[in-house]
Amino acid sequence: MIKILTKYSAFLLVLISIAACSELNENIPPVPDVKTHNSGFADTSSSDFHGKYIMNHNWDMISCQSCHGENYSGGSAPTCLNCHTYAGGPENCTTCHGSSTSGAPPKDINGNTSTSERGVGAHQIHLNGNSDGRAVDCSECHYIPGGVYSVGHVDSDLPAEVLMNNPRANVTTNDDSSQFNYFDIDPNQIRYIPNPVYNSSDLTCSNTYCHGYFKNGNIDNIPVWTEPATSACGSCHGDSSSPLPKISGAGGSHPNSLNCSLCHGGVVDVNLNIINPSKHIDGLLNLAGNDIEF
Repeated sequence: MIKILTKYSAFLLVLISIAACSELNENIPPVPDVKTHNSGFADTSSSDFHGKYIMNHNWDMISCQSCHGENYSGGSAPTCLNCHTYAGGPENCTTCHGSSTSGAPPKDINGNTSTSERGVGAHQIHLNGNSDGRAVDCSECHYIPGGVYSVGHVDSDLPAEVLMNNPRANVTTNDDSSQFNYFDIDPNQIRYIPNPVYNSSDLTCSNTYCHGYFKNGNIDNIPVWTEPATSACGSCHGDSSSPLPKISGAGGSHPNSLNCSLCHGGVVDVNLNIINPSKHIDGLLNLAGNDIEF
């Protein structure tokens, strides 16, 4: 009798165990499909390179933090900061575009460095200013995000939005409402109010003060973003045959003299070389050493 009860008790224990395990299994979350990275994950020439993987997954690096740590300094996986040494680690601007000296291309997000590529174009010419004129800040053409995942950054498709809502691109000239209108308003000309437009199809800019939409300027100038070397004096004021702003014979009011330094000596020399780029293409007219609206 005792043996029968013992066998019966053992049978009950098995049934209880099976029931308990069945109930427990129903509440266990699915085990994630954890995989190690492919062998080419650190090889920039590989199709499995992690930069390409992240780009193809909408720049999402949040999942990386589960193993590499919230600030990418390491966790269950090694640190990312041995390679990504700039502030923010992998989330630094230059990880995706730019270089050690600038967050702006080259390189672009596809690794291109030629100005003939739309992602590169005239970025550095604008940002450096060089010998042509005052430097342009990134924020003058783009929205600058506070972080990788800020609204307006990686949450929309390429190409990048070119806003051009900055004051310089929109400088109004021949403006009779200006406080400096005591001698420079030409009543025979319109008030030039720019309407800057970047055409993402043919990569051109139009109707912007920076490229000729001003009084006595070359208002029909439409520069191509990927052809920055074509810029010349006559591109913005004058025409292909003369660097002079429009004279009376061409519907303008500028004096018919090529001695620019006579009036604008603070900006240009007798050989038409720009000697003070910070005073050129800055939204003001430098006349006899004074900066005025025009």
